[in-house]
Amino acid sequence: MEILNMRSRLLVIILVTLLIVFFCVSLLGEKVFAEHKRDAEAGGRTDTNDTGSYDTFIVYDNPKVKNKVKIYNVKMRYVNDVLQTSVTLVNCTKKPMNIVYKFMWFDKDDFEVRANTSPWLPLYFQPGEQKTVQGVAPNPSAKSFKIKISIDN
Repeated sequence: MEILNMRSRLLVIILVTLLIVFFCVSLLGEKVFAEHKRDAEAGGRTDTNDTGSYDTFIVYDNPKVKNKVKIYNVKMRYVNDVLQTSVTLVNCTKKPMNIVYKFMWFDKDDFEVRANTSPWLPLYFQPGEQKTVQGVAPNPSAKSFKIKISIDN
């Protein structure tokens, strides 16, 4: 009788543990889904190293730079309804390079928000080096972005 009682207790403990795990996984899954939905609304994907998938985020101001600088990674998030982004760029050449870049922000209808107000910022790369740059949208109406890149003369 005592063994049956111990088995029953063990079974109850296992069932309760499984229910707790299931509940936690369900909550985590909803959170992850919500984050991915928000990222998709921001106009892109996050945490991938496939440089070909980021072509929609980059504008080359100078054709000379197109095969020299690529986007390696893009991350986006909203803080107080304002879009923040982190972009990792890579120098694909065998020479050091000076570039300038700026962020362009777009609303839900793909109209530029506060056009031509972002300054050009300098960036120096060693061959093959990756550098991460960050931008914050000028206001909550910005829902997507592009990074504009040119060679610094």
